[in-house]
This record gives sequence, structure tokens and C-alpha cells, in this order.
Amino acid sequence: MKFIYVARKIRNTRTIPLHARCVLTPLCALGLLAVAACGDASRPVDPLASVPDFIYVSDASGGNELYTWKHGTTSLFPATVAGDAQPQSAAGKVVFTSYRISFLNAEIYSANLDGSNAIRLTNSAGADVEPSLSPDGATVVFTSIRSGTSRLWTMDADGSNPTMLATGSATDLPESSARFSPDGTQILFSSPRTNTTQIWVMPAAGGPAAQVTHEANGAFDGSWSPDGKSIYYVDGVDRTTIHNVVLSTGDRTDYVTGGTDVGEPACTASACLVVSGATTSNGNILAYVGANSVPIPLLQTDKNEFEPAILNP
Repeated sequence: MKFIYVARKIRNTRTIPLHARCVLTPLCALGLLAVAACGDASRPVDPLASVPDFIYVSDASGGNELYTWKHGTTSLFPATVAGDAQPQSAAGKVVFTSYRISFLNAEIYSANLDGSNAIRLTNSAGADVEPSLSPDGATVVFTSIRSGTSRLWTMDADGSNPTMLATGSATDLPESSARFSPDGTQILFSSPRTNTTQIWVMPAAGGPAAQVTHEANGAFDGSWSPDGKSIYYVDGVDRTTIHNVVLSTGDRTDYVTGGTDVGEPACTASACLVVSGATTSNGNILAYVGANSVPIPLLQTDKNEFEPAILNP
């Protein structure tokens, strides 16, 4: 049985095919995804069929810019310039952090999925970063230091009505990394209020928060499961495992084990995108189609690819 796997990598706006044969390599296991039956090559199954379209950050052109990945083909996001990062998507839009005005002060922008109608949402003397758009596209939650401490803020999707979000902690305690739940009713975020950084969940309108993780060395890179019932994250021990914790019970399982410096999970019902080398300058984006499945390398080059976010029309 021979299996041909095709991955594509963009540099600026060029698509470069890379081919690999299935001969006793990690990609060999992808034959189970690529062929319906081992002896029946006439019924191929696309190994990328379960991988969602996503937007991510890459330094392929020299500086960090946004790119999209759509069924194996990557393209420069039309609204991007050097200094863009931290994309998130909902309701047919993308919100992202940009240093295009000043490399000393980040602001938040939004654009349509096709890159049109790019607008600046914040204009603050303090850095505004880590935006997340509500599923209905009406509200952005983000991290800002405009008050002097890293705190969570919300604003309307056009940038109006910025408001510090009550999280149930003192306003001089730093909090960050907020993400709207899939139904828009809750927000997860990171807080060191128990002396280690853990992931917490609170109502989207603000209020008392419930602690979700209890890792001795902290929990990071929180993201929602597609049904909103659990949260993916990485602990601060050796970053070899993506964990999943169920909100209603606190039960914890391991989604990815044996990885190398893994992090930044972004998941749909069919697959999870994970960054390998997440804390280095050479991140690679992989897809896991099921817990502890063989990873599909999507972007694995000498450049730094990181911060994948599912594109939501």
C-alpha cells in the first residue's frame, strides 16, 4: 500500500507542495485516514477532510503576519501587516492584536473573513491584546493594561463602550487570556489569584468566577471544547500534554500525550489544532483527529507558525 500525503506551505503568496511517501514514518499511520481499506486504493479518504479552516501567525515573510489555512492551502490574510498576532474568529469576522501603529503599544483590530473592512477597535495609551469575539459578533473581550494592571475589558464590536469586566478579584491583580464560550454565556480566563496561574470561568457579563484547573505548576493556553462542556489547556510542568477538564465534574483526561512543548489548542468536534514548540521560535502546527491520535503535520517548516484559531463563518 502506498500513500501520498501532500502538505502546502506559503511564503508570501506562493504555494509550495511538499510530498512524503508512507514508508515506516510517523505519516504512515495516516494511511488509516488516507485509504478506506488497506488493499483498496480506489477509495481514498482525504486525510485533511477533518481539519477545519483556520487562521494563524507566521514569520514566513520576516515579521509576524496572519495567514489562513484552507484544506491544505495557505494564504496571506489580506488585512494583515507586519506586527499582527493573536487572531480569533467568530460570526464571520476575525479580531486580532496589531503593533502596526507602534511596536511599543498594541491595539486591537477586526476584519471580515475575506480580509475586507479592516478597522481599528482600540486607541489606548496602554496595550490592548488577546481579543475574543462573542459568537453573535456583538462583543469583544480583551486584555488591557490601560488601568495600570493587566485586566479583562469588553467593548462593542465596533470598539465603542470599553468597560472593565468584573471578575471577582481585586483590580490590582493581573488577569488575562479571556475566551468566550461557544454559546456566548461564559468566559474563561487566566488568573493567579490562588498564587499560581489557573484557568477560571465566569458569566460573560462578569461576576464571581469558578476555578477550573488545579495544577501545582499552573495551567495555561485555555480554550473551549466545541460543546462548551469542557476546556483544553496545558499545564506548566513539561508541556508534553494537552489536558481536557469537564466543567460539571472536574474530571481531567489527557487529549494529547508525548508531545514536545505543546500548547495553544484550538478544537472542533472533529479535530484539535495544536502547536508543537509553542514556547520556541520554531513552532509547528499539527492536527489531532481524536484523542491521542497520530498527529497530522500541517505546517512544519523552519519558520515559526503558531496561534491557530478556527475560522467561524
